[in-house]
Amino acid sequence: MEKKNNPVTLFPQDPREEYYAERVDRNIGWITKEEQATLHRSTIGIAGCGGMGGRLAEIFLRLGVGELRIADNELFDASNINRQFAAARSSIGRPKACETAERLREITDDSTVVVFPDGITEESAASFVAGCDVVCDEVEFWCIGARILLHLTAHAHEVPVFLANTVGFGSHVFLFNECGQSMEECIGIPYGEAAMLEEKIREGRASGEEIMRVMLAVTNGLFPEWPEYCKESSLIENRAFTRDRLLREGRGSIIATNPSLAAGFLADRILLYLLKDSAVARDVAAVPQAPGYLYLDAATMKAKVVS
Repeated sequence: MEKKNNPVTLFPQDPREEYYAERVDRNIGWITKEEQATLHRSTIGIAGCGGMGGRLAEIFLRLGVGELRIADNELFDASNINRQFAAARSSIGRPKACETAERLREITDDSTVVVFPDGITEESAASFVAGCDVVCDEVEFWCIGARILLHLTAHAHEVPVFLANTVGFGSHVFLFNECGQSMEECIGIPYGEAAMLEEKIREGRASGEEIMRVMLAVTNGLFPEWPEYCKESSLIENRAFTRDRLLREGRGSIIATNPSLAAGFLADRILLYLLKDSAVARDVAAVPQAPGYLYLDAATMKAKVVS
């Protein structure tokens, strides 16, 4: 699929009910057939097709969600191969959203996939969000203007936004809705200024002070824990090194094993959210609205709910 300026809709090619029922059959037991039908009627928007977003798209496709909307305006590079669903030697230099859509169609072609190859923009945000049951914010770290725009648009359409990150061997899951903290409040920068800072960073015109401001705003708002796994006697301190690398190179350190864990963590929470009105009563912990969050770390075996 070549990159286009407007959204591209890939409609189901094999809409047979018996095929769909067979391919999602192993879900049944943990969820009911009626709940599976709810998922089939659901629409999920995924902003960002990187380490988390691409995995989420794959998971929700396999789960049997009826419509996926994916948005990303970046191209794959070799550094993406360690963690991103559609990143491969053959996809270097190719649009992330388009390549992700093609990989999804190779898995199964009975769901609708809407591709936004320009990412989240003032022209595309409303059509991306409207009609979604849930939106996933997996926007690139430095794109704070697009991130806030996504949240403002979702708030206007009363669509909840879930966000998960990957930090070390752990992940935070946030829920942003009309009752809780906004993304502007979370990172402490209003949309107009955020859009200006994003543009300056993208064009290489941002000052060191501006880059530092964005880094601190995002990390302080969306990474309540920045874990340290190395002992005091170690020659390296993870926390200091990863923050310094992010500032110096503009690249976050992301261990290849963790996006899959974080994406699964978030996908489970969204599945449970989509089934919240089901006739099946489940004993599960709710995701608190932001600034609260869930936290899970596979290395330290810590799990907690912060309200």
